[in-house]
Amino acid sequence: MLSYIAIFVTYFIEMLIAYVFFLQIGERKHNLLKCFLIGISAFSIGAAGDIIFNSTVWINAVSFVLIHIIFGYFCFDIKITKLAFYSIIMDIFSAATEIVSIFIISAVTDTEITEYISNLNFFIIDVAISKAIYFITCLILSALVKKEKSNMKIPVSLYFYPTVVVLTLIMMWVICASYNLSNMHQILMSAVSVLLFFSTVMLFIVYQQSIDRENRCLILENEIRKEKTDKNYYRILEYQNKELMIYAHDTKNHLDAIKALNDNKQIDEYLTKMTDQLNLHTSMCRSGNRTLDVIINKYVTECEMKHISIETDVARANLKAVDDYDLVTVLGNILDNAVESAAKSKEKFISLTTKKVNTYETAIIVNSCDAPPKTSGGNLKTTKSDAHRHGFGMKSVMKVIERYDGDLDWEYDSENKRFITTVILK
Repeated sequence: MLSYIAIFVTYFIEMLIAYVFFLQIGERKHNLLKCFLIGISAFSIGAAGDIIFNSTVWINAVSFVLIHIIFGYFCFDIKITKLAFYSIIMDIFSAATEIVSIFIISAVTDTEITEYISNLNFFIIDVAISKAIYFITCLILSALVKKEKSNMKIPVSLYFYPTVVVLTLIMMWVICASYNLSNMHQILMSAVSVLLFFSTVMLFIVYQQSIDRENRCLILENEIRKEKTDKNYYRILEYQNKELMIYAHDTKNHLDAIKALNDNKQIDEYLTKMTDQLNLHTSMCRSGNRTLDVIINKYVTECEMKHISIETDVARANLKAVDDYDLVTVLGNILDNAVESAAKSKEKFISLTTKKVNTYETAIIVNSCDAPPKTSGGNLKTTKSDAHRHGFGMKSVMKVIERYDGDLDWEYDSENKRFITTVILK
């Protein structure tokens, strides 16, 4: 019974090593708990197969590769061809380090090579040593391959701890082999060796998690800086629009004066066309909320440049109660996504409508969208390849909405191929 447990623990150790290795070369698809549940399920099947087929070497080798491919495919964003290649390499490393570990222990302790099979405690220590060496080997491999996740770097100093653990485990094996220890002491030595190995793996997992959190904080800081830049940009646009309005107003007055003094019909027609053009370019939104006007005018101009039809109706609610900074965050991020989606669609259409219901103000943004949005757990998922660097804009939107006791809802009209976002703010 204890030997069966030892086999399952060995496969669990291999799962931890695979998790650390794949995490360095690819993006994780799920949270830590879900990945572990998938990994434990897959590697438990491998352990059961090991017991059923009585540790047949070739079956274990094939099983090792298949389990790693399955684990990597369902938990990490890595191409299947690379998964197969890495799994085979890891299989070779695992077998090689186990053989090397057995021969080294046999030479140092002057014991038979098959001793670890008959002695469970020796077997456990041997597994701890071989898997520790295997773990370090996989870390070195991950540092040599072309990383798909370039922001994950492990300092050289972090390798010092697992190296010390390997030396400690070898010393423990020597002690077990050289002295006539009681069964209780051997069990304690075995347990300590396993705990030492787990502490090494957890050290790297915790380090990687901290790096991931640090990178997310940096991205969030960049997002905040972007929002502040956008707010300053809108202020500049507002100032420029005011100056242009003054200039256009004066220019129209001058053109009207010239037209009144002129008797030539051709010149009159020419001046009329100039006046119409000025009226066209100065017909800016005037909702009573300067920030909302600047936001709308900015996206009207952007849509014209990208040949996107845009309609706005903000007469019933001008969102005046919303702080300028918050309004830029909410509408800026949503309209950015709407423009990006509409530009890729055939219809190329966007509409922005606001209305007031009791104490709530609502903004409804509709944009053409040819492909249904990607979702994960009921939440929208970015379609960009570097997903870990995106999606923070909508998180900022949700934080603002929560401060206003509001809500955000979205739906996709598959029949008309339109994406509808509804923002409610109190």
